[in-house]
Amino acid sequence: MDTTTILDGNHTAPHSNGTSRVDQIQEIIRWITFAVGLPGIGISIYLMCMQAKTGKVAPVYLISLLASDIFNILGRPKASAEDNKNTSMPSMDISSLIFYFGIISNIVFMVCVAQERYLLVTCPQYNAFCMKIKQSSMISLGVWAAPFAILFLAYQGYFILFSIALLLPLPVLVFFFLDSFRVIWCTKRLAPVTNRNKILGMQVAILGNYSMLYLPFVLNTLLKALSLSSYVYYLGLVADLLLYLGPLVDPFLSILLTNGIGDILKAFPCCARANTQENMEIVNTDTVETVSGMLTML
Repeated sequence: MDTTTILDGNHTAPHSNGTSRVDQIQEIIRWITFAVGLPGIGISIYLMCMQAKTGKVAPVYLISLLASDIFNILGRPKASAEDNKNTSMPSMDISSLIFYFGIISNIVFMVCVAQERYLLVTCPQYNAFCMKIKQSSMISLGVWAAPFAILFLAYQGYFILFSIALLLPLPVLVFFFLDSFRVIWCTKRLAPVTNRNKILGMQVAILGNYSMLYLPFVLNTLLKALSLSSYVYYLGLVADLLLYLGPLVDPFLSILLTNGIGDILKAFPCCARANTQENMEIVNTDTVETVSGMLTML
């Protein structure tokens, strides 16, 4: 079975018109994510690092998740769906390996971020201990090694195991969300943590991100591994397009770990100065109008 066909999710049926349109859409999304997603990822990583300098714990897993999007952007396969249709021998070039490594590592770190938010709610007394473990270099290397192991399954042709490994995060993420919701809203004693809504919002965002962007790709890969490719041609096309949207969505997760505009102004002093000057101009204008009104009344 063709490795590229399995991973790219493209059927070999003659759909030249649909394929050409999909190629055009993929190229457009490719440039949009490069022009918009890459700067957004850079700004988000910078905000996370600045947050760590202010004394807060560095969100290592979220920074790693954003870094995995860079592999997604820079390593996207340039081969079209028509080229993959005519490919008879398994071929995985470097760009494809980098691209799918970014996809898999993105899923792995989404689970890590969700698990971190889950423990913050359910086991706040062990939060400091968990933070020390997370900062360990051995743990970081182990987490980064997991995507290599999963990608190696696909490279060796074990596509069913590959699909199952990428499908396992779904029940885990659902459990994290439901149990976090139970602890926050369904218990008499509220969790002794702040920003409960942001924590639950992060769980919802991660679960929705995985379900909408990555689950179609996983299901398509599983169905093709089960020789049901004749039923999943359009699912494969949609899955390919959705994979490209990850770098546009992930930077918004950093908003749930910051104080919004306040942290942005702290991270970029030029914006803070501009905002201060605007506030001073507004105050001066209000003062002049007030004095003018008093003189008129006199």
